[in-house]
Amino acid sequence: MTTFTPALEQLNVYLFQLINAPAAVSAGMLRVGTFFASDAVALFPLVLLFNWFWRGEAQKKAVLYALFSTLLALVINITIGMVWQHPRPFMIPLGQHFLYHAANNSFPSDHMSLACAISFSLIGGGMLRRQGLALFAVSVLVAWARVFMGVHFPLDMAASLGVALVSAGLSLRSVTAVNAVYAYVYPRYHALFAAGIRKGVIK
Repeated sequence: MTTFTPALEQLNVYLFQLINAPAAVSAGMLRVGTFFASDAVALFPLVLLFNWFWRGEAQKKAVLYALFSTLLALVINITIGMVWQHPRPFMIPLGQHFLYHAANNSFPSDHMSLACAISFSLIGGGMLRRQGLALFAVSVLVAWARVFMGVHFPLDMAASLGVALVSAGLSLRSVTAVNAVYAYVYPRYHALFAAGIRKGVIK
């Protein structure tokens, strides 16, 4: 496992201790922390599914840009993890730990990277900007909760923002690739769900 420079590591620990839940945390706060640390990420694919099944062509393409962005974020995170291994707080051990997690690399956060990759893609694409902004607000709460519950450091989250910005930026430049994927996927989707599309149940 590797660490940051002493000054950055000290800042990381200091910020972690400010955010991490105290030992005597209330049951209500633990429920809130658990929801945003684990369950809230389900909102992101639900938003994408809604836009694919019930919105028009422009929104469907926005979904593809978001999927490209998440794929790129995952590749970047895997690449970083191959060369940079930072322990999670409970591996040191440090602070309180209220959420089960494997003792693996914490930097960057996959949850935050993927959440923000979708959010930034929707914001940057413009067509679904409001949804993207709402999802980014959820992403901020996810970041808080992952630190609050003791499975990540704040700098993990900061790095994830950078990963997501890069992945979303690259994705939004992939116009040719997205159009090609859409031209391949949509006719097959239309054939598979033809009955529902004819009835106006889905688009």
